[in-house]
Amino acid sequence: MSGIVRGRILASVIFFIIIALILYPVSIPFPVSKYTKQYFEFVQSIPEGSVVGFMVGDMPHTRPQLQSSTVLTMVELWEKGSKIVFWTDQALSDPILVDYIALAQTNLKRGLEYGVDYVNLGYILGGEIGQAAFLKNIRFVMGGVDTFGNDLDDLPIMMGVNGGADMRYGFANTACESTEPIYIRQWQLPYGAEIATINCARDLPTITIYLATGQLKGVANGLLGSAEMERLTGNLGTANRQIMAVSFMGLYLTLLIVLGNVPFLMRRLFKRSS
Repeated sequence: MSGIVRGRILASVIFFIIIALILYPVSIPFPVSKYTKQYFEFVQSIPEGSVVGFMVGDMPHTRPQLQSSTVLTMVELWEKGSKIVFWTDQALSDPILVDYIALAQTNLKRGLEYGVDYVNLGYILGGEIGQAAFLKNIRFVMGGVDTFGNDLDDLPIMMGVNGGADMRYGFANTACESTEPIYIRQWQLPYGAEIATINCARDLPTITIYLATGQLKGVANGLLGSAEMERLTGNLGTANRQIMAVSFMGLYLTLLIVLGNVPFLMRRLFKRSS
C-alpha cells in the first residue's frame, strides 16, 4: 500500500471521527479551568437588575468557538433581570449580535422587551478613539438614537445611562483581535467598571497580567471556555461536541504514533538480541 493511500485512509478516519462525535456527542466530564470558574463566578456576582454593558465584536470565523459563551452569558444575565446595553466594534458583528440575542431568548423562561431589557446601539467605528468617545458620551456619539433610529431618551433602559460610568459591569467579546487592553484603558480604568472578556485562546497571553491584577474579573477563553460555560450552566451544546471531537481525534493520532513505533522498537530489540 502506497504512502498516499495510507495517508488518505488516515485522513478519512479522522474526518469520520470528527463528524460522528459532532452528530452523536459523547459526554465525558472534564475539569473546568480556573479562568472559566472566575468568569462564571463574576457573572453570578452581578447584582440583580444591574445595567450591564456588552460589546460584541465576534466575527464569522470566530463565532463557532465563542457563540456558546456569549449567548449563555446573556441568558444568565437576563435570568437575573439585568438590563443589557449592546454595541459592536466590528462592522461584521452587527448581524451576529442580532442572532445571539435571538438564540438567548429561546433559552429564557421569560420574554424580553426591547428598550427595557436591552438596547442595541450598533457599530461604533474608530477603534480605540471611537470606543473612548462612546464610553464618555453615548448620546453625543450616537446622535441620540439607537441602531434602529429610536430616540434614546424614549427607551427606559437608557434613563441615567450615558457612558462607561453608568455601566458598572461589562463584557467584551473581542474575538481574535487582542483588543482587550482597549476596554481596560477606556472603560475599566477611567470609570472603575468591573469587566470580563470573551476571546480566542490565542489572546490569553495578552490578558494574563490584567487577570492577575484583577482589572479583568474573568475570561471565557476560546472553544474550551465555551464548552466549560455549557457545563457550568447545564446547557451542553455545540462547543462540547467540538471539544469531544478534537479530544478523540488527538487520542486517535496518539495511538497511531504509538502503534507506528512498535515495529521500529521491535526491530531494534531483535538486532540487540541477535
